Amino acid sequence: MHASRVLSRSLSRTLALTGAVVALCAGPVAVAHAEDAATTVVGELVRAWPETSPEGQHAGESHEQPLTFVEGADGTSVRVPTAAVEGIDVGSTVEVTVGGTATDSADDQAAADGYEPALEVLDTQVVRAARPGTTVPAGSVTNQVTVAMVAPLGGVPDGTGLADVVDTVNDDVAAFWSEQTGGAVTVGVTAAHDWMTTAAGCADPTALWDEVAARVGFVPGPGRHLLLYVSSRPRDLPGCSYALGQVGTGIASGGRLYVRDDLASLIAHELGHNFGLGHSSGLQCDGTVEGGTCRTAAYRDFYDVMGVSWDRAGTLTAAQADRLGVLPAAATQTAGTGTTTATLAPVSGGTGTRALRVTGAAGTDYWLEYRTAVGRDAWLASDNRYRLDSGVLLHRAGDLPDTSLLLDGSPSAAGAWEADLQTALRPGVPVTVAGGELTVTVDAVTPAGATVTVVRTSPAAAVPAPAPAAPAPAVLPGTGRTAAGPAPAVAPAAPSVPAAAAPVGPVPAAGDPAPMAAAPVEAAATEPAGSSWTTPALAAGGVVGLGGTVLAGKRVLPLLRRG
Repeated sequence: MHASRVLSRSLSRTLALTGAVVALCAGPVAVAHAEDAATTVVGELVRAWPETSPEGQHAGESHEQPLTFVEGADGTSVRVPTAAVEGIDVGSTVEVTVGGTATDSADDQAAADGYEPALEVLDTQVVRAARPGTTVPAGSVTNQVTVAMVAPLGGVPDGTGLADVVDTVNDDVAAFWSEQTGGAVTVGVTAAHDWMTTAAGCADPTALWDEVAARVGFVPGPGRHLLLYVSSRPRDLPGCSYALGQVGTGIASGGRLYVRDDLASLIAHELGHNFGLGHSSGLQCDGTVEGGTCRTAAYRDFYDVMGVSWDRAGTLTAAQADRLGVLPAAATQTAGTGTTTATLAPVSGGTGTRALRVTGAAGTDYWLEYRTAVGRDAWLASDNRYRLDSGVLLHRAGDLPDTSLLLDGSPSAAGAWEADLQTALRPGVPVTVAGGELTVTVDAVTPAGATVTVVRTSPAAAVPAPAPAAPAPAVLPGTGRTAAGPAPAVAPAAPSVPAAAAPVGPVPAAGDPAPMAAAPVEAAATEPAGSSWTTPALAAGGVVGLGGTVLAGKRVLPLLRRG
């Protein structure tokens, strides 16, 4: 990459937090208007998470649920409350009777950001179930990308070059996805179109995508992606999120996406949504690894590109790679009954056993992986501005929107959640998950690998969750919500970490908690970090954490330079 290109791109980039997810559609539709008393629309279900900029997320701003549309073959769409069609698969053809404007608080937020208001759903019928993805025909690339530079209604070109965006896709993004999928996904730009001004704005993203598709001759299909670079000028264009991407059903789905920053990790993240991935988020519990009062903090996995996609595109978690179907069988060991011991090679190393799958009696998959400064994760030693741990990480697989949850292996009390980004399991300290059924211990850590032991207790023998003596709700920091849970028991201080396994960040002064058998009681399905979230790196070097919406205003935090 030329030095001049690196400099010009670094001046325009901040940390890229991603999360836009959409599922798009086609089918006949009768256009509905808010003033109509009752109108029936028929089309396919569309779902999208509005993107948020890094500085906005750092201020605690985040959409708590996705936007949902019913879209027809002609590109017209009607937005409906997500909760009103919960349980219906994206891509299904539905017949929905809508009335006036909905009053759900989440939809009010989206409308305030410039999106069309959602309409109240009076009745819903599934006309046709979602169809499975189709295999991409053999060719030079499995996933063909059409790039278009777009100034939507009210916007002007921001000076970003078409060649720069094409190079980002063909170089860094293509290399990332080829590496992460063992060559199963090869990405390449097959058509590129310079700046155009559209009549459609971001408030109706389907209309924006459809207008550009018609102008450039893009035909959707398996493995075909329409990528819009949407101008960043002005920043507060109505409805323009930091990025937005379609949720597919697999790596062959194809799809549509837009970004407002020429950043490889951002584009790679949005393509991940096209491939069917949700976010890599964090599960934080009050003094425990999994139990008592917990919250799910959106995007709070800084290791993985599907979490906070800052200037480093980190290796996919084993949970995400398994969801894509690209985790090699030879790289995976599955825990059996009784006691299982495994030696894990670095997850980014590409060889050896890189993941241990442990399935609880309830069917939930837990994944153990070893992160160290090797390969894709070499930045842990050279650019670890968030002071993330090297060591063994524990993830829990989930469903959309959070298809991978990073559990905190060295948990803090709720009051210290905001600054705690150190999550590796501490060697020699047993932790319990799955309601006490599973006990995980890291036996040893060296640069070459980590040895872990999992002991399985039959569900009947697991200690039941203790009932609290009296109701004692705890306020979750930055959320304003309360959730009740038993006070955690705290064990004596944990033994010091051996030098070979020492994490990059500081070990918390407080001791690790004693194993608990209580099942987790999560505060909400997805709870963004609160407004007080400041990472340790902020004080040390002026680096942003997670942010909120791009509509929040100007960028006020230092830019990152790419190493």
